[in-house]
Amino acid sequence: MSDQALIDEDDARTRSHAASDPATRSSRWLSRILQLILFLFVVVGLAGYYRTMIFGSQNGYVPIIFSVVLAIFLSLLPAMICVVQNTTRRRQLNRLLALKRFPVSRSTYFQTALTSVDMMRTGAVDADFEAPLFVYFFVLFLGFIAFLIGYGFEDYFDIPSVILAGMRKTKDAEFRDYQIGTFCVMAIAFIASYVYSIGRLLDRVNNNDLYPISLYYYAGRVVIACAAAAIVRHTADVFGLSGTSALLLVAFGIGFAPDLFIVAVSRRAFQAMKIWGSRGDPPPTARPSSLPLLMIDDLSREKIDRLSELGIDSAQVLARQNPFLLLPRLPYDLGLIVDWIGQAQLYVLVKDAKLAALRAIFIRDVFDLHVRLQCEAARPAVLTALGITDGEAGALEQQLDHDPSYARLAEVREGLIPQGAR
Repeated sequence: MSDQALIDEDDARTRSHAASDPATRSSRWLSRILQLILFLFVVVGLAGYYRTMIFGSQNGYVPIIFSVVLAIFLSLLPAMICVVQNTTRRRQLNRLLALKRFPVSRSTYFQTALTSVDMMRTGAVDADFEAPLFVYFFVLFLGFIAFLIGYGFEDYFDIPSVILAGMRKTKDAEFRDYQIGTFCVMAIAFIASYVYSIGRLLDRVNNNDLYPISLYYYAGRVVIACAAAAIVRHTADVFGLSGTSALLLVAFGIGFAPDLFIVAVSRRAFQAMKIWGSRGDPPPTARPSSLPLLMIDDLSREKIDRLSELGIDSAQVLARQNPFLLLPRLPYDLGLIVDWIGQAQLYVLVKDAKLAALRAIFIRDVFDLHVRLQCEAARPAVLTALGITDGEAGALEQQLDHDPSYARLAEVREGLIPQGAR
């Protein structure tokens, strides 16, 4: 089968994915979340049936309806974010398929990007997300129900709990207040972990980096954050700090980074006991210099912020990007993206001072450098700007030819040149 036939076959397959019937997509999505809907009906039914026992007849339906509805909404929000990735995938595929008729579609980067985008499956498409979504929803729902209506059951805080009471004795006069304080600290950690997970889910959907294990990870973070916050509460009580409001701020920080907190505390403890040691940081003179994106032509703060949303926070990261994976997610022309990546590759190679020297002789990106190295007349000026010998320049040329990122980007750039201009 010819290359064109393979391209046409893949085109038809990807178009069938991108142009699926909206009614079919809706029914598939409803079937995926059917278990969530059934679970919610059961919870609402039981809550309504036992409303008098739980809330008292004088309160009626208002507290239970408000708490359950808010818990449902907040618990379903991560699932709604995950489903958005399917729309993102279809839009990216459509934009890539528009380039199929051009020579650039035969480049390695294009084929890799098409495969990567086509492999994106979440929520309404992939059944692998059903169980993780339900587990994450269930953990969030129980947490929100408990923390939204928990203060309405003060009598229950008289019941001893290892998690809430720690080593406090039940005969203490402030036993109930202590357990309520622990409950409050855990609630703040829970909310912080929820806020963190929402932000991370948005980043992962935007970067095509969402997997089923990610949802299990965020569900586990919620549990770990609450447990770590309770431990901090009990530890603070040992040092007589249990009544300070600063614990709420500490709990919020734990909710954002429970693993970081646990690792830091454990490392401090092990170092104090001399169980393990730590190596010092390298001296400043031995550390590599930062490679900010501001060194790239026309990358203003607004454009840098947009790249940062995709996880591109330095020239090193930009230099290794696939332009076809950036094209569907950025409002810029393919040629401009290739130009930015080419500049980033030159910046990573020669760093700050030599980059300025090369720009003074009209070398803007790594492709210009490669052309000048191949030209005998232009070569001496490049040697002077870089401060290298002619032999080193030949090795530098070979170094570029064997750089995978440069070779693949050069293939794309070659495909952008019109046939008559080659």
